Amino acid sequence: MADLRVLKIGSGWLGAIPLGLAALTLILVFLNVWLVLSNQARQADVNQRQQFINQSIQLGRLNEGLVRALAVAAVNNKDAKLQQLLTEQGINFTVTPNAGAATGTTQQTASPPAPTDAPAPKR
Repeated sequence: MADLRVLKIGSGWLGAIPLGLAALTLILVFLNVWLVLSNQARQADVNQRQQFINQSIQLGRLNEGLVRALAVAAVNNKDAKLQQLLTEQGINFTVTPNAGAATGTTQQTASPPAPTDAPAPKR
């Protein structure tokens, strides 16, 4: 009869290799799960900041329109207090007569200061 030798997988260094690879695979799976969750949290933060920037741009346009309307109203109504308030806030404007000045009508235009970059989101 033939002599058969049976390898026991759990014994010696031959058993340690598959066990080590299984442990390494398990560690890598947990590391992958942690990285995915961390990445999702960072993406949510970036998306929130981008939304803030987009809304700041929209509100900047609205703010510019409101400042123009206030400046025109201050000039049209000759409201010195409103003009002073705008000046205190750093909004300077000039009144420029239009081509209709010969007929006695004038058009007032106001220009707010150049818009600045959107402020950084607060944490």
